[in-house]
Amino acid sequence: MFKQFGAGAALALFAASAVAADAPLQVSYPGDAMMDCAAIAGESARMDQVIYASNQEIAKADGGARGANMASSVAVEGMLRTGLLGRAPGLGMFANNAASMAKQRAEAVKAQAGERIQTANTRKALLAGLYAGKSCDAPPPPEPAAVEAPPPPEAMPAAAAPADEAAPAPAAG
Repeated sequence: MFKQFGAGAALALFAASAVAADAPLQVSYPGDAMMDCAAIAGESARMDQVIYASNQEIAKADGGARGANMASSVAVEGMLRTGLLGRAPGLGMFANNAASMAKQRAEAVKAQAGERIQTANTRKALLAGLYAGKSCDAPPPPEPAAVEAPPPPEAMPAAAAPADEAAPAPAAG
């Protein structure tokens, strides 16, 4: 029974993570207000990871477009120097079109990643507001100080007794 429950829970968790990975990023979700401080901090860290991954995608797309542009230039230059471009004039256009398609693909990837970064930054701002609103960084309230009551008179030592109750002074004489 317990094994079946554990296997079912693991399967549900796996399915939920697969769906969550495919779901588009949103600024807010219905359960945001019910998150505790640790959950808010964890979600903020996840937004940092989304921003980092999106920046990596942008860098990769830029590199791919630059590489395609360079390959196109080298191919056209090589065909020009060997005389192949004069015998088959459409080859240069083919190389340039391939580079242009790579640039367009890179721009689309950069636009999608930029939208994700903007959404993640906005979500982080919302989470920061929730974190502050729940006083997550506030120090815990101080413990109420215990007030000591004065000891009862019979518990007081003789040296601390009031002067009118002190022992009589010896007679002079």
